[in-house]
Amino acid sequence: MDDIKTIEFDRFELLSTYLDGEASAAERKQVEAWLASDPEFNQCYQQLQQLQRGVQALPIPASASAEQTVENVLARVERKPKLAIWATVGTAAAVAVAAISGLFSGGGSLVPQTAQRPENGMSSVAQSQPDTLQPSDLLIAIERSPVDIPVASVSDTDAP
Repeated sequence: MDDIKTIEFDRFELLSTYLDGEASAAERKQVEAWLASDPEFNQCYQQLQQLQRGVQALPIPASASAEQTVENVLARVERKPKLAIWATVGTAAAVAVAAISGLFSGGGSLVPQTAQRPENGMSSVAQSQPDTLQPSDLLIAIERSPVDIPVASVSDTDAP
């Protein structure tokens, strides 16, 4: 199947070379033989020839000066929507909504709240519990793991 595609592509390449006037004498004879014997190849030739005439008939745009090109580019940039301005306005609106909702969702007080220390210097947790904690209870377990870790045994056959 790929061979058929390759042959068709090669024939198309040769036809394109023929239309461009770059084919050798042997290639011209081959293309002319295909045109005489193969109606599909002839139809492809007609279509490519029509396309080539159409491309040649296209008007060539007048070249503009560098200054004119720069002016045209800058005019297009200025016409683009002011997306950055709208993004800033949207962000400001979102912040305002968040601030207002934060005021009304709390305890109703607009004054910031801070932690207070009891007058006697002891925390309420320490006051409610007797002195049952020992210094060793507060240390991090360094000598023994809080979780049992299994020890893998290495046999002589596992060693490299």
